[in-house]
Amino acid sequence: MSEKKPEKTYGPFELRTAYATEPVPDDFVQRRRIGEAIRSLSERLIRVEADEATLTDWADQLEALVATVGEPERRDSRQANRKLFTGAATIGDLYHMMDYDPVGGGANPIAPQIDWLKESQDGVEGKLWLGQQYQGPPGRVHGGVVSWILDAVLSRAMHASFRLGVTGTLNIRYMAGSPIEETLHCRAHIVRQEGRKIFIEGGIWHGETQTVHAEGVWLTPKSLG
Repeated sequence: MSEKKPEKTYGPFELRTAYATEPVPDDFVQRRRIGEAIRSLSERLIRVEADEATLTDWADQLEALVATVGEPERRDSRQANRKLFTGAATIGDLYHMMDYDPVGGGANPIAPQIDWLKESQDGVEGKLWLGQQYQGPPGRVHGGVVSWILDAVLSRAMHASFRLGVTGTLNIRYMAGSPIEETLHCRAHIVRQEGRKIFIEGGIWHGETQTVHAEGVWLTPKSLG
């Protein structure tokens, strides 16, 4: 009987490639189904036109599901993060960190989903569609949601260039309204690096119109800088 091969492990600079190319773990196939179902439900029910009896029935069903789920134990992702920085993270560890990301995480029910079209050291570009649950002014994406997304997009550009850091400052300039329920594009690239400071800029576009500009400084950890 042959010995079982040790599970492959990864470090911080292998994270993106492994997450994009390795097979999705079986449990995360189901976790993604749950995330997508809750996102779809959120988008479909907000401001829904329905009579009181229908709303009561839906509320009863949802409350019954919450009761069925109860309060199960949850994994602390800090352990997976520590393993990553010692090169000992498994593909399961990577998914527990990446797939619950609040922007783009497939298993995270509140995460806006981004279809990444380009990821390289020259920058990143993604496509997204935001429903009414992200609305601020009528027909427009809430400004706070915009900054939330751009923080993640600019960070993505940093990671795509094989650098590590945390957000130090993020400046947002709103140039026009970003419409809900229409295709938007997000882009970002690194401008320069000065010591531990990584300068990144990007934005959101609706067609050919740039609706938001963002620029910020990311700080490389002292242990790496």
